[in-house]
Amino acid sequence: MNKKEAKAKVKDLISSGVPKSEVFTRLSGQGVKDRLLARLIASTADPYLCDIHDRKVNAVITLMFIRAALVLLVGFIAGSTIGPNARWVVGGLGALIPLLFAWGFYNHLAGAYNAYIILSMGSVARQVDGLASGSITMFIGSAIALGMFAYIFYVRQKLFPDLAFFSPRKVKGQYVFSS
Repeated sequence: MNKKEAKAKVKDLISSGVPKSEVFTRLSGQGVKDRLLARLIASTADPYLCDIHDRKVNAVITLMFIRAALVLLVGFIAGSTIGPNARWVVGGLGALIPLLFAWGFYNHLAGAYNAYIILSMGSVARQVDGLASGSITMFIGSAIALGMFAYIFYVRQKLFPDLAFFSPRKVKGQYVFSS
């Protein structure tokens, strides 16, 4: 069995209500390394958890749409100093990134959450400096960015409880799953 087949089987089994630990037991030793299999299982959204945390995911998607609108506006203003067509290019390309994140969150993709967290961690130092600066605008922007980072990390932990930080949870050399 290759990676693509394993991913399809994992998704089918989890969607049908089979516990993740049993999915791991069933598919282990069938041509896919246990590490890859555990990653596939941990990064597959459980439909039950998706239903429970649907409002949280919708809030995250709404925040991404608001962010896309703000980035479009700022990109439009910044691009207008470059040239008449640059405002649309800069604004549109800038707004595309939050919209792609919104699409990933809507489809319950662990990779979208992980990518957002990694990209946000790169700017945490700048955000903390913004909180410490005397500017009220920087303080508000930094507080919003840090709050979004914390909330998206929280939602990811609720949807994908089997992911440690970015890898499957492992205890005493064995992969463990919440269900």
